[in-house]
Amino acid sequence: MIDDNFRKIAVENHLEGVTKLMEGSNWEKPTKLNIAKNLAEKIAELLDAEIQYSYLLDHKGVEQRKISITYKEKNDE
Repeated sequence: MIDDNFRKIAVENHLEGVTKLMEGSNWEKPTKLNIAKNLAEKIAELLDAEIQYSYLLDHKGVEQRKISITYKEKNDE
């Protein structure tokens, strides 16, 4: 039979392990990028638009990414 003290220790150890796992991985940046990409695609879909992903590199070697959404405005006549 498992007593309450054992459960408490087990939960604390599990939470500590999950915390260490999360700290050791770089999940936040890829997650935010994925959310941004999904939102951009939904915007393009709503506007019946074309979406382009660009990789920019300036003369100083600074890398940047660019998302462009191109659409035609429709007249509501």
